[in-house]
Amino acid sequence: MFSVSNVIHIIIIFQGTLLTLYILFSNKKKLKSDSLLVTIMGTLSFQMLGLFLVSRNVATELFQSANCIYGFLYGPLLYLYNKSITRSDFRFRPIDFVHFLPATSILLGQLITKGGICEPRIYIGYAVHVLIYIFFCFLEVHRYKKVVKDNYSRLEWLNLGWLQWTFLMFFLIVVVDVVQFILFLSEIPSYPLEILVYLLILVAINLLYFNGFTLSGKLRGFSKEDLAFSTSIASVKRINMALEENQALIEKLEKHLDLTESFKNPNLTIGLLAQELEIPKRTLSELINDHYHQHFVDFINTYRINSARERLMNPPDPNETILEVLYEVGFNSKSSFNTAFKKKTGLTPSQFKDKYK
Repeated sequence: MFSVSNVIHIIIIFQGTLLTLYILFSNKKKLKSDSLLVTIMGTLSFQMLGLFLVSRNVATELFQSANCIYGFLYGPLLYLYNKSITRSDFRFRPIDFVHFLPATSILLGQLITKGGICEPRIYIGYAVHVLIYIFFCFLEVHRYKKVVKDNYSRLEWLNLGWLQWTFLMFFLIVVVDVVQFILFLSEIPSYPLEILVYLLILVAINLLYFNGFTLSGKLRGFSKEDLAFSTSIASVKRINMALEENQALIEKLEKHLDLTESFKNPNLTIGLLAQELEIPKRTLSELINDHYHQHFVDFINTYRINSARERLMNPPDPNETILEVLYEVGFNSKSSFNTAFKKKTGLTPSQFKDKYK
């Protein structure tokens, strides 16, 4: 007879293994992040297999001992997976093995003590370990968004909500697991919390697969150069916008965008625009930040939205679709266009088009 937790174990094992194998053998071009995604999902599935076998009294001592090690793997794996998405120059280096020293130490301790090291203080250590890594994962996403906003014009590259939700799921898993463990030690019934932990793991696996595997290839990680530039413009003294030379640069910028419509280039970067204007990249960034109080990405997409509004109000072709409009003005994502358009106008593109028929 299977318990509720056994049923969830089986679902996680089956789904996690199936999705892991699909990623490994799919025809999709493999990304650096895919190997780490496979490792995370495979580790979760294998841990659930161990817990299931323990509940069925199969190799109990072996899998209970191994269970102390898993917790020290998830933090480093999540952090490196995060960096593989946010950094375009990411590669696994020998120094990265340092992240796995705690897990290696626990493994050696288990072998030396024959499983005796798996005590409550080790369990609390695992929780603190994972939570620290999750904190740094959130910091990395925040840094990524800042760098992308300063350097690029693609709004869809900022869509990392799914990754933040994944980190939140792991945070909840650890917190609920710790509460459940404390109740267990206090001999207070904690079975509902145990079920909740397994359900959260199931949600985390689905978030990782249905977003990580399908969406990560549509993102653009930042380079060391991008990071250095973003850091530099955040630390320098702001320019004086009252100076005539800076006002002249603003006029030059606006005239250039009006005449060339280079904002319609979906891959426009601040570096490319600076080259077109023949001014330093840092100067252009400071002009945009100080005069318009916007990041580069918001500045360029304001032009795109204004162009889309004009096109929807006065279409050159009555049969032109909204999809054609968004591509024409420089967007590459329908969802990003709809979100940005409604934010600027208060209406969806369809509502706006109907209003001016």
